[in-house]
Amino acid sequence: MSPTESKPAQGSAPTPPSGGESPPRAQPARPRVHVTVLTWQGAHLLPDCLRAVFAEQARARAEVEVVVVDNGSTDGTADLLAREFPRATHLKLPENLGYGRANNEALRRALRSNADFCALLNNDVTLRPGWLDALLNAAAAHPRAGLLCGTLLFQDGERVNSTGLVMDAVGRASDRDFDLPLSQLTRTDDVTLGATGGAVLLRASMLREVGLFDPAYFAYYEDVDLSLRASQAGWESRFVRAAEALHKFSATFGSGTPLQRRLLGTNHLRTLALHQPVAKALALVPLVAAFRLGVKAPLELVRLQPKLAVAEVRAGVDGFVSALRASGRRVRGGIPRGAEP
Repeated sequence: MSPTESKPAQGSAPTPPSGGESPPRAQPARPRVHVTVLTWQGAHLLPDCLRAVFAEQARARAEVEVVVVDNGSTDGTADLLAREFPRATHLKLPENLGYGRANNEALRRALRSNADFCALLNNDVTLRPGWLDALLNAAAAHPRAGLLCGTLLFQDGERVNSTGLVMDAVGRASDRDFDLPLSQLTRTDDVTLGATGGAVLLRASMLREVGLFDPAYFAYYEDVDLSLRASQAGWESRFVRAAEALHKFSATFGSGTPLQRRLLGTNHLRTLALHQPVAKALALVPLVAAFRLGVKAPLELVRLQPKLAVAEVRAGVDGFVSALRASGRRVRGGIPRGAEP
């Protein structure tokens, strides 16, 4: 099923080169940037997000197009956009495709338009002034920076949500500096393992080389997978301190809900199978799946949380199956490329 675009892009897009990958090129003085806001039943969140995005469009040293990717919302999102944000392109999908597949629709559109960069935002993120220029300046200074993220703060503006991604010994990814008071953040711009997908700037040439998001991830860990694939191809993920944004955090799925628990557990196992050394992955995948089934699920029952127990069981089973499939693809042809641009 194809998305419906309620408003065509302004002007005519340059014709992309035919066949093969685009050669590397220097960053233009005013790069073309598509800012994509992903939403699902988020009409109550969009006004704050889009007002900040359009303020960035007005001040940024770039040609910016704003696109709202709508995962089949039925909450009045279309009316809101037509009434209050008519300059936004509304890319309406027929159903909820999740984070990766929905953003892929917007990324393909941006690449067809010869965009230099694609910024991805969750609908519960509000950019602070200068976010886009700070990331673009860092991208110009570091040509191999394929993913760039800033200081993502919780809504109160006083605690850190993320300064990039880190990974523990069993392949679980998490936000770096999570819940650290901003007053204690001493970190300066640096290279990080990866960038969180909630507010990230992606270089178009990196996407053409390594592919888009892996559609096997409905939500969670797709940003980890993309970051790791980019790193394996010689691209960097960079943290830019000055690029600040506020995040309401888990406003779509909720924090600690059964759905979030299941998706995190399932996709952790898939990512472990794809990106850990093969011998380590073969040992850890069954152990982690068994731990969820034999320890975490019964523990949730003891805590009188049957829905969380079911989520742990599904994460263990679904994650093990997904990991087996991913391992098969890896053995046959290496770590798979993401969806085609």
